[in-house]
Amino acid sequence: MEARHSPHTMNHELLKAVATGDADLLAQVLGVWSTATAEQGGESCLEGVTAEGSSALHIAASRGYLELVVMICTQDISLIKATNNQLDTALICAARDGHADVVRYLIERASTMPDEAGNPVLRAKNLDGATAMHEAVRNGHALVLQKLMSRDSGLAAVVDGKGVSPLYLAVVSNRGDMVEILIRESSNGVRSPASYKGPDAQTALHAAVYVSKEISESLQRWEPTLAKEVDSYGRTALHYAASAGKIGVVKLLLDSSLAYIRDNDGLFPVHYAAIAGKVNAIRKLMEICPNCDELLDKKRRNILHCAVEHGRVMVVWHIHRNPKFARMMNTRDDEGNTPLHLAVKHGHETIMSFLMTDIRVNLSITNNMGLTPLDVAVNKNDYDYTFSSLANAYMAMCLRLCEAYHSPCYQARNQTDVQHMEGKEDEASNYTNVSQSILYISVLIAAGSFAAAFTVPGDYIAEGEDAGKPVIAGMDGFPHFVFANSSAFFLSTTATCMLVHANLTTMCMRDRRKKLTLSAAMVCTAVVFMFITFSLVVRLTLDPANSWDEYIVILVTAVVTVAAITRLVFWPLICFAAPICWRSTKLLRESRRPWEDRLKLLARAIIADVVISFLIVSLPSFVVRQLEFDNWFRRVIQGDANFSYPT
Repeated sequence: MEARHSPHTMNHELLKAVATGDADLLAQVLGVWSTATAEQGGESCLEGVTAEGSSALHIAASRGYLELVVMICTQDISLIKATNNQLDTALICAARDGHADVVRYLIERASTMPDEAGNPVLRAKNLDGATAMHEAVRNGHALVLQKLMSRDSGLAAVVDGKGVSPLYLAVVSNRGDMVEILIRESSNGVRSPASYKGPDAQTALHAAVYVSKEISESLQRWEPTLAKEVDSYGRTALHYAASAGKIGVVKLLLDSSLAYIRDNDGLFPVHYAAIAGKVNAIRKLMEICPNCDELLDKKRRNILHCAVEHGRVMVVWHIHRNPKFARMMNTRDDEGNTPLHLAVKHGHETIMSFLMTDIRVNLSITNNMGLTPLDVAVNKNDYDYTFSSLANAYMAMCLRLCEAYHSPCYQARNQTDVQHMEGKEDEASNYTNVSQSILYISVLIAAGSFAAAFTVPGDYIAEGEDAGKPVIAGMDGFPHFVFANSSAFFLSTTATCMLVHANLTTMCMRDRRKKLTLSAAMVCTAVVFMFITFSLVVRLTLDPANSWDEYIVILVTAVVTVAAITRLVFWPLICFAAPICWRSTKLLRESRRPWEDRLKLLARAIIADVVISFLIVSLPSFVVRQLEFDNWFRRVIQGDANFSYPT
């Protein structure tokens, strides 16, 4: 329905009286009108409306002027049924603004009127299909709701234009008091007729899952069958509770029948818990239904597939460390993908590390397209022209070092670059866009590092024989500054040259991709050294006698920034070093091959150990050396921490 449009015809004095609550002025206006009507037969001034179509009764009721409402109804009782442009009655306006005394009076007067149109005043709906009870609940007026329920409890069964009941609105508003009013039995023991419907065929229990355990318990006692009601997506309240990780509500709703209800996509509640990463909910569901790990959705995915696809590390870790879930490790979905296939496909390096450390995970299973996890990693690296291509290269390297193999199908499809490029005309343009972005960053770093080499941090001697010579405030940190700045310059310069060379159209795309990946790694490392250089410049500029208290703030900021950047470069190395070590050790123990193969496996394990040792020992020791934390802490204890810069 569309809103109506009305011209403003209300008397000015009448509007002023009902808007300000002036009973004397209203009595004067009504007295003058009564005299004029008796003498001349003129029409009532109460028939005038505002531009919004509101009568004088609408205005007085919405503002809570009970005395004025009584005066107006005494003069013209028919105004109780009048509606404005939004189809609001005076009762709806009073309920919306919480004027309980006005609501009570209008209800009493409405009950004395004959129902000529077949639509009681109490159940009148506005343009949104909302009744006075909807407006009272939506705006949190419990006293008004109480009066409406005591007069006509059937109002609680009426839904608005969107199919929403007052009970659903009360639950969404987290108003347990109004929920109790709506579902409370009458004095003679009659059950409340309240509707529990909400949008998309949801029930009030669906909403209560997210709001309050107490409200959920109240609704469950009031209507035990609510737990089995599904929305338009086929989801029960248990689906929502598992997704939200509400363990208390899961315990309340969980029984063997509810745990095996699918939604329209074939997902069970345990799938929703896995997708949302709620380990405790999965554990609780497993206690009641031990075979939840066997449940599959329409795509034949189990909970491990769902957790891997959505990057839920803790769920994968929980399944990985539990021996009874061993059969899930190599399960295939309807596309033939195992959890390892999905981890590689979606670029979840941490999850891939967990899966590969399990020696039971088969690295050579092919999917329906004949691709092994290594094939998926190489394909993804071929198509992904972003900084994440570096992580894709790490994935492929890790799989190769763990003796994963390409499938014959993949090798047959990728014999030449020409075959590989069929149907990918836009690949070159995508490569160009990404390489140019990396090139801009590398040139910027190279220019900044080059300029920093000629701008020695510190001060200069103003006079004497050594006038003009630099005075470096912290000589102990100067070699580190030179090293960090030089590393940033050489890495960015090398990356720039490599990107320029890789942009030659005569080079095959496979070699160009390799250069792009290597350049991205160099640029990321150069950015790290650039931030280290910045922090060292600040350190060298400050007074070495009492500068660590100022430097610590800048250092913390630099460390956070560097950590965010290095995660792209070093975190995959840490993740993939663990499965390489583990699988190499396992294979070395079980190997019956010649000594050269066993030595090859041992060399891989040693290389991975060296990487881990460098990242875990060398980098922190370098940071500790820069911080000189013990000296700073000793000076803070002694109270010598003044803010000072060299002049």
